[in-house]
Parts: sequence; structure tokens; C-alpha cells
Amino acid sequence: MVLGLSLFTMVAIASRPEAAAESSIRIAAGDTLPSWLATVANGPLSRAHWGVAVFDIEAGRWVALHNADRFFVPASNLKLVVSAVALERLGPDFTYRTTVYATQPIGSDGTLNGDLVLYGRGDPNLSGRHAPSMTSIFEWLADSLVKRGLKRVTGDLIADESHWDNEYHHRDWSGFDQMWWYAAPVGALGFNDNSIDVSIRPGPRAGVPPSIETRPQSPFYTLDNYAMTGPRGTESTFDMKREPGSNRITAFGVLPLDEPPDTAYVAVVGAADYSATILRSVLVDRGIEVEGRVRTVSDPLASPVLSGDSIALANHRSIPMARVLESINGRSQNWHAEQVLKTLGREIAGAGTWKAGLEVERETLARLGMDTTAFLLRDGSGLSPANLTTPRALTELLTTMRSRPDGDVFARTLSVAGQSGSLKGRFRGGAAQGRVRAKTGFIANVYALSGYMTTVSDREYAFSVFVNGAGSRANPAIDRLVEGFILGWAP
Repeated sequence: MVLGLSLFTMVAIASRPEAAAESSIRIAAGDTLPSWLATVANGPLSRAHWGVAVFDIEAGRWVALHNADRFFVPASNLKLVVSAVALERLGPDFTYRTTVYATQPIGSDGTLNGDLVLYGRGDPNLSGRHAPSMTSIFEWLADSLVKRGLKRVTGDLIADESHWDNEYHHRDWSGFDQMWWYAAPVGALGFNDNSIDVSIRPGPRAGVPPSIETRPQSPFYTLDNYAMTGPRGTESTFDMKREPGSNRITAFGVLPLDEPPDTAYVAVVGAADYSATILRSVLVDRGIEVEGRVRTVSDPLASPVLSGDSIALANHRSIPMARVLESINGRSQNWHAEQVLKTLGREIAGAGTWKAGLEVERETLARLGMDTTAFLLRDGSGLSPANLTTPRALTELLTTMRSRPDGDVFARTLSVAGQSGSLKGRFRGGAAQGRVRAKTGFIANVYALSGYMTTVSDREYAFSVFVNGAGSRANPAIDRLVEGFILGWAP
């Protein structure tokens, strides 16, 4: 819903002294700036490197440009690139397939004298995000196997991730980040965002361990709780760590009695094994015995599926790409963005790698008429601090996508100010609520917001705002800038 403003309110805001302040922004060649932006530049952003580009889509003209051709670290605003390219090259109806194969026919007694293979093709939603429960998709696959008469597997349960490469973490990502969901391992076979859900709340009284519950429950990992519940008002020192190269998680520190419940998402090591281990538990619950072990196949030459020595038994088809992109741009799911990037590499260039996916992105940007020298791309999610782009380039991409066949689909993947996704808590109750669809962005000292806004005079602008080298006051400044354009402060 778009909020309206009274004429009195609009006049009062537009006529306040600061709105007419003379700009002390250093004007570069090609800059176009309304004077009221001085209040933003001379305040929270005065020591930051910041840039803005605003384009009037209907009039076909730039409304504001400042440092618009300078490079910035875009953080999660980079997800707009992988989303646009996915719609252009794969389409909104593209779906993933996850298949269970057998290396031998099922015998008349229900015995498979061979291996069972779980073959992944990169589906980022083998989880409960779009299913009744976390394991529902595996339950559906298991039910299909029961219908085929499968009762016993004498061989192994193979987790086949050979559809892509086995470079799970980007070289630019920090070791600390790799413990958490936002930098979970990227691979062709993954379950529950390749993370463990850890729910944490204080114990019933001080001096006892806090309550820690994990989902899914599985022998794939262990959690040792050495933490303690502290008195009300004490400082929280609670934290968790994962032993390097293992799935052994340790909780430690003090969690005060008045600390609210929280949920952390710890990334796993060995994502394909994780997926197959959970499937094995589901198979056992359905009465299907697997006598062998769970093992992972990463080499295409060792894959029974790619060699043709397998029989398809059950298949799951994912939600369409348009829905996947809602998680990427709405909830800013890093792992989903990287999954889509490697999907682009595999489907378009024949290689499920970061390198191939990035090449597809560059090629597609060129097809769309973008200046590809304005995009220095390292990953799909924007987690790498080595990504660079310019406000003008990203705004041009947004403008171009608005006129593409799937432009409306693209716009609907974005968060709505004050209403949904990562913008649900921003712009609430103000002029921008319901008038902005945009992608947020944040990594250390980097803040960004790019998307579409509709002014009070119903003009649609594409915009991009980047702030590098600023503290937490950057977001309120960005919001105020956006509201200024929506209220018509711009000439």
C-alpha cells in the first residue's frame, strides 16, 4: 500500500531551511545534484566515499549523479546482477531436478544389490522453506522408492555432487564467515542451506546450562554445551565455534537470564554427505534399510549417473527460478545467489564453477548493452569485498531490466519498503513505505540500496546509492536521501 501525504506536510518538509541549504559537496564532472543533498553529504556521510545515481524511467533522464562512475564495493547489491542474468538466460520458469538413481534393478523381493545414488543439480531449496517440513522433499523421494517396492539396499548411499566442481568456498571469503549460513559451502547437492539450525535460550535459572536445540537432529554433527546461564543484567559472552574441518560444534560463555531466545545457523563441512545422511534417516523411517555407508562422489569420472550406469527411481522438481530469486533479493540469501551463479555456469557454459558463472554474467551484461568495465565481479552474493561496480552501472541495469520481458518478475523479487524482506523494518510509517522496491546491502563498513522508487507524483525512478567507509549512521542517511526524491525535493 502506498502512503499518501497531506499538502501541508509536503510543503512543511520541502520548505524547511536545511532543504534549501547550499551544497558543499565537491562536484565532479558530470555530477547532477539537487542542493538539498548537501544536508546528507555534510552529515553522516561527510567522511565516507559515497555515490548516487537516480534515473527517471519515463522521462529517460538522469535526476541525480554523484560519484556515479566511481567504483564502490556493492555488498549484497551485487545480487541484482546474478538475478537479472538468471532471468535473461534461464527464465523465470527454470526448475532444478534432484534425482535418486540405482546402480542395479530392484529385485522381486525389494532388494537393490547395488548402490543408491542421490544426485544433485544445485537446487538451493532442499529444505522446509517451500515445503511442509525441513525433510519433506526427502520424504517425498522416499515414498516414491517405497512405491517402487524398494526395501533393502545392500550397497552404499552415494551423495553425488559431480554435476558441479568441488570448490565449496570462494577464495575471497574469510575463514570466520565460513562457519555461518551466509558463507555455507556451495555445491551441487545441499540440504537446508547447508546449515544446522541452532535455537538458543537461557536456562531456567542462573548457574545451569542454557537450552540449546538443533535441527535437524542427526549423528552427522555433535554439539557440546559448555555455556552457562548468568544472572539477569550480566553481560552476554555466549558464543559458538566449530572445530576446523569438522562438524563438532562447541557452545561456551555466559547467557544472561533476560537474554531473548535466538537462532543461529551453523554451516556444515561436507554438504553432500550431510544431505545423504539426512536422506538415509528418512529411508530408515520408511522401512528401507541401507546396509552400506554414506559416501560422496565429486569426480564426474567416478559418477555412476554420468557414466550411464544407473536407473532413475525418483525425481523431485524444484520451485521455479522466479521464486528462488525472491529469496536472493528479498531475504538476501547469499548461498542461494552462489548456487544460481554456478547453475548459470553449468547450464549455459557447461561448467558448474564460479569462473564459468561469472563469464556468463559478463557476456549477458554485454548483451544487455551494459558497460562491462564498470563491473568487477568476484562472486554472486556480494560477500567478497573485492567486488566492484558503479552507481551508474547498476542503475542502468535496473533501468534496462524494467523494459525486459521479465521486468515485472525481476521487480517483484525485491523487498518492499516497510512491508517485506530485508526492507520490512525500514521506511515504516514514512513517505517511502510501499513506494520503494529495492535490494539492501551490507558488509563491514559498506552500505548500499538499489532498486525502484515511485515518487508522490507517481514517477518511477531507478536508483542506486553506495556508501563505503561509513558507520551505522549510513542507512538512515540513505533512507533520507531516498525519501527526499520520493517527496519531490529534486528539481
